[in-house]
Amino acid sequence: MAYLRTISTVGQVGAQIHWSLAFFAVLASLLTLAILASVVGRPRRAREEEPIPPAPSHTERRHAPVAGRREAREALALVGDALAATHNPRALMPVILNVITEATGAKGGRLLHDGEEAGWVGEVEGVDGVEFDLSSGDSANRTTLVLYPPEGGFEDETMKLAEWLSSQAAIALENARLHDIVQWQAITDELTGLVNRRRFLDALRSEISRGQRLGGQLSVVLADLDDFKLVNDRFGHHAGDEVLLAFADLLRAHGRDVDVAARLGGEEFAILLPETGIDGASAGAERLRRSLAELALPLGQNGEGVHVTASFGVAQLSNGQSLDALLRAADSALYEAKGKGKNRVEVASAESA
Repeated sequence: MAYLRTISTVGQVGAQIHWSLAFFAVLASLLTLAILASVVGRPRRAREEEPIPPAPSHTERRHAPVAGRREAREALALVGDALAATHNPRALMPVILNVITEATGAKGGRLLHDGEEAGWVGEVEGVDGVEFDLSSGDSANRTTLVLYPPEGGFEDETMKLAEWLSSQAAIALENARLHDIVQWQAITDELTGLVNRRRFLDALRSEISRGQRLGGQLSVVLADLDDFKLVNDRFGHHAGDEVLLAFADLLRAHGRDVDVAARLGGEEFAILLPETGIDGASAGAERLRRSLAELALPLGQNGEGVHVTASFGVAQLSNGQSLDALLRAADSALYEAKGKGKNRVEVASAESA
């Protein structure tokens, strides 16, 4: 099968990552650091240093006073440290909220994501807030910072500081979002949303290692859509994509939370079944086979239903068996299912293991 032809080059297999996104994210980060270095290096009016008490706990934030005012240099350093520690936008948001609220001397602050409150600190009631857009031009992921001014309102210098800090925060959030996208693309099949070959093999390797330490059963199911080329030739590649998506949906619907379903490439799929023996795995494969065979896909002219089938090979990990040997056993069973007429489930024999 096609899987065996590529198993020796697993280390070279990767997802189709949009490296352009990663390049622009890194470039934007470098430009931001250059801007920060030039700005914070300018002389600023000396302020009286105030001790900064610890940030209040989550349950105390709503009505607790905001901690002592931070200098702009310290605020920028904190955002930079947070960006260096994580590229998770959800982890950056509370840092940005606290830092900008304290740096501007606001009574309180709120973060809104797509109109929903994502976080708050200090006093956020009884006075109108000033809004700052943190979306960096991304209307699909609109994030807004709302600062609530102290008595007398914000001074002009403070407003300029808030606008500048907000612009830097928007760049940091955008870089984190792009990094998140690249990471997701690296482990996900773009069409079906299932994990890709590399992520599946990593998960299988981890489960084998865990099983060797703790014991327990582990099975793998390989699936291959029957006569998939005929679907593309007869109805077009768009119809072929619809078949792949339909089968991926069935894999998700039939799977447990601990199972890992993957598209290995083309019309080949795999399922990792932790804590499952050969009987349970073959029974699950049979349910999948039957569900797909009964599914009428509207691929033909005038939307008439077309039926598609798949063949399955099942193997259970045995003591001392390697990852490659387990997959070869499942692939041999799949090859046998194809040879016996397709649209069937075959279990790996002891000899193939």
